[in-house]
Amino acid sequence: MLSKKLERKKNCVLILDDVWEHLDLEEVGIPTGADGFKLVLTTRSFDVCRQMQCQKKIKINPLSQEEAESLFMEEFGREVTLKSEIEAVMKSIVRECAGLPIGVITMARSMREVTDAFEWRDSLAKLKESCMGQIDMEEKVLMKLKFSYDRLGDHNVQQCFLSCALYPEDNLIHRFELVEFFIDQGLIGGLDTRKGQFDRGLTILNKLENVCLLEKALDQSTPYDMERLKMHDLIKNMALHIMSATSIVKPGKGLMRIPPEECWTEALEKVSLMENKISEFPPNISPNCPRLSTILLNDNRSKDVVIIPKSFFRQFWGLKVLNLSRCYLRKLPKSISKLVNLRALLLSWCSELRRIPYLGKLTSLRKLDVRGCHSLDALEGLEKLMNLRYLNLTKTCIERLPKGILNCLPNLQLLEVPAVIEEEDVAKLVALETFKCYLKNVDDFNKCVRFIEQSDNPRYYDLRYSPDYTLKYRRSEKSEFVVEVSDDARFGDMRSVSIGRWGHAIVSVGGECAGIFILVPRDVQYLWMEDCDGMTSLSGMGHLEELEIAYRENLGVLGGGKDDEVIGIRDSPAPTPTPLLFPSLRVLKIHFCPKLKYLFGHGSISNLPHLRKIEIEACEEMVGIIAAVTSPPPHPLPAFPSLEEISIHYCYKMKRAVEFEWMPHFPNLRRIEVVGCKMEEIIGGPPSHASVEKISLESLSASHCKNMRKLFPHELLLHVQNLQEIWVSECEGMVEMISGAGQGQEGSIMTPVNNTPPSFQPPSISLPNLRKLKLEGVPQLKSICEVPISCGSMEGLKVYECPELKAIPLELRLRDIDNEGELPYIWVEDEEKWKTLMWDDPNAQAILQPYLRKGENARDGCERQPYQFQLKRRTPNAIELDTEGNKSQPWRWRSSEEMISH
Repeated sequence: MLSKKLERKKNCVLILDDVWEHLDLEEVGIPTGADGFKLVLTTRSFDVCRQMQCQKKIKINPLSQEEAESLFMEEFGREVTLKSEIEAVMKSIVRECAGLPIGVITMARSMREVTDAFEWRDSLAKLKESCMGQIDMEEKVLMKLKFSYDRLGDHNVQQCFLSCALYPEDNLIHRFELVEFFIDQGLIGGLDTRKGQFDRGLTILNKLENVCLLEKALDQSTPYDMERLKMHDLIKNMALHIMSATSIVKPGKGLMRIPPEECWTEALEKVSLMENKISEFPPNISPNCPRLSTILLNDNRSKDVVIIPKSFFRQFWGLKVLNLSRCYLRKLPKSISKLVNLRALLLSWCSELRRIPYLGKLTSLRKLDVRGCHSLDALEGLEKLMNLRYLNLTKTCIERLPKGILNCLPNLQLLEVPAVIEEEDVAKLVALETFKCYLKNVDDFNKCVRFIEQSDNPRYYDLRYSPDYTLKYRRSEKSEFVVEVSDDARFGDMRSVSIGRWGHAIVSVGGECAGIFILVPRDVQYLWMEDCDGMTSLSGMGHLEELEIAYRENLGVLGGGKDDEVIGIRDSPAPTPTPLLFPSLRVLKIHFCPKLKYLFGHGSISNLPHLRKIEIEACEEMVGIIAAVTSPPPHPLPAFPSLEEISIHYCYKMKRAVEFEWMPHFPNLRRIEVVGCKMEEIIGGPPSHASVEKISLESLSASHCKNMRKLFPHELLLHVQNLQEIWVSECEGMVEMISGAGQGQEGSIMTPVNNTPPSFQPPSISLPNLRKLKLEGVPQLKSICEVPISCGSMEGLKVYECPELKAIPLELRLRDIDNEGELPYIWVEDEEKWKTLMWDDPNAQAILQPYLRKGENARDGCERQPYQFQLKRRTPNAIELDTEGNKSQPWRWRSSEEMISH
């Protein structure tokens, strides 16, 4: 009956409020395919949205402070005028509701006709104390929010949620930290591996997020705005309300001493006093808390040494998690040794801690973290901890584990130690998923590399050696080998090797040689070598994606050549084809190699099919990327079909970055950047007679190249139709940006292009995609190009400190000008310079003059105020102008598409 009535109605909207589980619409009589019928549902669960195949999901965000204050006054009564003192308290009350409408409305109604400031202040105090004593908030808000908690169903998931409330208010918490906490408490059981436990823990967090009990937040204090989780203030109050009878939760409250003994009741289960300044414990305090499972005293950064009484832990029979990390502790009471049910003992970064009581009785212990305890040099009873899964001893003075101790810890899943590990001992740890160690000799390092190679499971690793790398607070000042390995990509998804200042051979596994050598796994993805002048034999590295070489004195050619030293792209020079050594290489970086003349020779021996970026810096003898061949037989050029970017810095003997004849072998080259070189041009010429319709180049950039007289010859204009950006800065010798319109150098006739007759000279050239042209600090520049250039996509031009430049041969199509939109800039340094510029269109200055406005400096620290106007492509035949400017970032350009969207 309902279905038929709804089908007969047209343009009908049905709203289902507060849906908590999948609802079969057909079963209850709601049609899903009727014309003009729309269904809207509200829910606190994203899972419900997915299960009911909602076409559009709209998350309702909390109210802003201004919106919340307006809602409060609407419910309170707008006709009432609040005294200034009460108004300030009202704003604080609204702030405590954190944008949740139900909280704002409830508080507004409860405060109606309350006129005394002290009563307002008391309500605020109760609200800050987790709503306890605020009857309306408890009954009308927290109980409604608690329904989300009750719907979780699973007891362990509920406990995971309550654990999130033990952190300070508004704390942004890393997902992995929460999952570790769940594991420590034993809330994720039935799984044998950390990887499986993390999968389960992250799934639980997603579930809590999907029912709006947790929310995402960006931690802007980190360099990468890392995503973390937070709990809404009223959700936290609801959690604390649930735990109120069994917990002490006062994190980040500035406490100097722990709560008095009468607060430590027999019903107590969890205590969170983290991030306070606690250093005072009542003497002889011995709380009787047999059900207490968790104590969080971490991050109590007091100025005074924390002295915990001997009796404090005596009656905590059920304690599972004890976190004292980052506290000013020098010793721990012996009563810790009696915590036989303890699962996690967390003491990281207690830098003054010198001794830990005997651990042998803690047979339930699964996690021991003492990293950063710089004064700790021994652990007693470690060999008795058969159930230990997690052991972190890094940044301590424990330099060597007792012989055979790892045989006593067969269940270890994570091991991080600043000690020598025997290969045989590690191999016996069949459950091991993650390990990190600091080694003192290459033999131990090579043992670890072989262990990685022989592993059946895929391993992710970061292997490092450098004599300059010394661990802070370590007694030894000798060289350090660092090995980090994990089975789980979440803890580092690269296979990386970094070697610095190594004077012996570097070889891949399987290529061992006589003498001293360091091994590199064959599946390495990133390899960094600095100041390594020994023999290098890198074979079988089919997974290598990035290779970085720096300060290599004797490197003459990287591959395919016969100079002093070669790091071959193939295993070895051979007359018959051999497999490519680095078939997956994507990034190649070479820095400070004084004898390097060129990267590659000729022929397919140097082909790198996936190479995308070449970066060369400060190679004094560098002549070219590819070696020139002057004698027969003919040598085919190497092919780089995926190469997109070439960057060359401070290579003084290079005459140009690339030769035009290379372009067919660089079909996807998009960007060339040159800095501080003495080359005469970026792209060489003249072009060959072979047909090259277009090349893919989009960006050319040259800066601080004093000898550069041009970017490229005029003949190439027909080929660089994809150019989008040209940047020239501090090139003191440049006279023409694009040289010789119709003539080559020194007056020679233009070289034919694609068999074009020499007498043919096009009246203009089109660069249809050129959007940005920057000319800055080019004092001798007299010409951009002798032939007019049509630029239908032009968005911005900068001319600064170019005193000899008079003409702007850019056809900008200045028609249908208006002043709509937010647009990029055209800069000149002053009005006098503007008046001297000659445009291709004789009416250009008259058209643009009304739009000139004095703006901010074109460069930081410049005293002169350049003039600016803004230019934007609207259609192929129209330009928009605007007087508004982005004064904070005058050189942050936007694309046409972005600006149109604004």
